[in-house]
Amino acid sequence: FSDNARSRASQAMDRERRPPFRDDSVRGMHAYDPQASPTEMRRLSGGLAGLYTEPALALDFQAYRPRDVLAFPADKDRTWRLPTELDPVRLMHNAIRAEVTKFEALLFKLGDDKLSRWQIQCIKDWWVGHRDHVVYHHAMEDAVLHPFVRSRVHVPADFQSSHDQLNFLLRAVDRAICNRMFNRASELAPVWHGYRTSLYPLLAEEEAILIPLTRAYFTPEEYGAKIGEILKSAPKLALGSLLHHLQGGKEGAMSFLVRYGYEWMAWYRSVHATRTHYREHAESKLASLLVGAPVVCRHKHDLRIMKTLRPLELNRRLMLAPVASSEVSAMVFSQMATGRWLLDV
Repeated sequence: FSDNARSRASQAMDRERRPPFRDDSVRGMHAYDPQASPTEMRRLSGGLAGLYTEPALALDFQAYRPRDVLAFPADKDRTWRLPTELDPVRLMHNAIRAEVTKFEALLFKLGDDKLSRWQIQCIKDWWVGHRDHVVYHHAMEDAVLHPFVRSRVHVPADFQSSHDQLNFLLRAVDRAICNRMFNRASELAPVWHGYRTSLYPLLAEEEAILIPLTRAYFTPEEYGAKIGEILKSAPKLALGSLLHHLQGGKEGAMSFLVRYGYEWMAWYRSVHATRTHYREHAESKLASLLVGAPVVCRHKHDLRIMKTLRPLELNRRLMLAPVASSEVSAMVFSQMATGRWLLDV
């Protein structure tokens, strides 16, 4: 080869290896790299773009066989008109993702400034609410939603291992926030980034598996009745978070509830207070940290300052090869335990 040919080949190989986000801004913010190779962009296509991992066999429908082909044929998808973007599982996950993303953006916004005592307590109070929300959601899936799906289709038992691995990370974050003294938000940023890096592939993996299966093996009425049971037994903060993060304001929340068995007047009797409770006891904590003084917000227009937060991209060094979310969580937890994650982020 000529020197020019070798140079072009070397540049092509470098482009193929280069992650599609380059680290060219402060505090770990990643910008999109237009020179990313087509192979890299294919790896990041779809709902996991920016996560650098894909759910293992999530869309391999042959891996999930019906318990009885004649009694439970996979032919219910034709009865569905609700778009998958409005599936209740995805909306529940959206609420969790919104909480995690906003808190991480807030940590970076507060940066290295020394926190006062009330700010530290505010962070701890918000974390306890978020932790209980995530723990409830996973327990609900394991005890109610997953058995419901398994009643008609075989789902591998190791699907639950992702929750088990993430629980290790939850406990690590809990120790960092509740059992350890910290004076600056930047001290929490690495462990929170590890938590988010593990959580997001899990949520995407569940959506890629559960949503197609429920639409194939259950009618909207069957699925809706089960979701209605889940919503009516949900804790205040979990349901309030879901309602707060729904699009469409009050009308959007009311339409969502009616779809899953609530009476129209239930909004005024009790459910509206659930959303207000979430805003007062969770979202107001983040707003207080942004404003720099304790505030209690009951209405959405009082929380406009939350729009100033901008999400961060996930850690680009994670991986490019498809890996199950449980393995991502195990890897991050292992690095947290040895202290490597704190150095590598």
